[in-house]
Amino acid sequence: MKVVFIHPPTSFEQVYGDWDLSLVDTYCPPLGLLYLASYIRQFGHSPYVIDMAAMNWSLDKTVKYVLSLNPDMVGISSKTINISNSNELAKKLKNNGLKVPIILGGAHITAVPIETMKRFKTIDYGVIGEGEITLLDLIEKIENEDSVAEIEGIVWRNGNGQIILNPNRGYIKNLDDLPLPAWDLLPNFPNGYNHSVLETKRLPAASIMTSRGCPFKCTFCDHKIFGSMVRHHSAEYSLKMIRHLRENYGIRDLMILDDNFILDKKKLFKICDTIIEENIDLSWYCMGHSKFMTHDRLQKIKEAGCWFIEIGIESGCDRILRLLKKNTTKKEIAEAVKRAKDIGLKVKGNFIFGLPSETKESLTETVQFATDIALSHFQQNYLTIWPGCELSENPKRYGTFENDWDKLAHQRITFIPNNLTEKDLIRASKDAFRKFYLRPKIIFEILTDIKSKRAIKGVAIGLIVFLKTIFRKN
Repeated sequence: MKVVFIHPPTSFEQVYGDWDLSLVDTYCPPLGLLYLASYIRQFGHSPYVIDMAAMNWSLDKTVKYVLSLNPDMVGISSKTINISNSNELAKKLKNNGLKVPIILGGAHITAVPIETMKRFKTIDYGVIGEGEITLLDLIEKIENEDSVAEIEGIVWRNGNGQIILNPNRGYIKNLDDLPLPAWDLLPNFPNGYNHSVLETKRLPAASIMTSRGCPFKCTFCDHKIFGSMVRHHSAEYSLKMIRHLRENYGIRDLMILDDNFILDKKKLFKICDTIIEENIDLSWYCMGHSKFMTHDRLQKIKEAGCWFIEIGIESGCDRILRLLKKNTTKKEIAEAVKRAKDIGLKVKGNFIFGLPSETKESLTETVQFATDIALSHFQQNYLTIWPGCELSENPKRYGTFENDWDKLAHQRITFIPNNLTEKDLIRASKDAFRKFYLRPKIIFEILTDIKSKRAIKGVAIGLIVFLKTIFRKN
């Protein structure tokens, strides 16, 4: 079958809410769709991938191209922030004569499958959770005109229009059974992808994932797609991806998007040692959790080319960290950040303001904590209660919240804790950025990092974003 996969666009407003951060907007290839495409291709099907934002395609151009392909099926991947765009795309395809099934996958429909199908009549099937095996099963059943009633991991409409949610499908046990992502289906890869100037050193750059799942149970995250049990590509498979990107696309910089790349020590050391032994010229970025930011792990990734590590800190208040089920403490975080900084890694700390039970005092404590520890970069979002996360089960317990899917964005205030106001949150945000970045040691560190035109651009963008943040009106 001919299957067209579409990654719908997300506007700056949908991503950044009330903040004008368009200058730092980045596009990573839609790895989920690339895995799906490569998987069904090995079974004889013909996939196409349209990444609308990266290709700068309008809705009309996309619809026209899809119809010209005369596909047997269209698959759309969507998060909550672009679910309405996905519906508009599906609606326009059908209004312009598309007769084949439209399948929706991704985080949003996985979190709220029944509600999504009720709201969006244009969607024929939803793929729930990890999609490779489920999608192949669905394709073959539709191709053979067989019943889909026994397919695990889908939501669908029967002949009477009733929405049926089938039982979940188990996770793929061996991720190495998957072929490499189909980067070759992206006509503008890698040059068409605007990777963060602040988090990549060189071009061309690419992003990869070497594992799926997260062992932690943070209440603001939805774990339904990949689950709480971490499954890894082997070190050999991960190195195969890296070599493939180096040899075929000249990639010089990697963003490793695993929730916690440094979790599996044996795998981590095998990858790093091979990069060192083979003298693979790469600079790279990864994410970690304070519990695994041990000296030996941090030293090893530094030796293998890592220069930047990102850590989700969220709050500087131990009471709130416990409520969030972060499984860490301020002391543990501070020690981990110091180890990384002492080794020579840049450390970015991500914080969330407006958390459940947040107070003016806890916000002040968080701002103080952010400036006390050895961070190189500070990033702050507001709490968004995404469909499917634990907090979404009873958000009214903690405050007032916005339930309109179209308005949810990390940088827009959509949840206000009890005893706080929107002005309190905005004031704390501005205060945090000022206190963090207007310190002489941070200014000096940033200036000493300027060693290339790309670094100059990164600093200039950072300055503009900083000024827009602290002087924004709302």
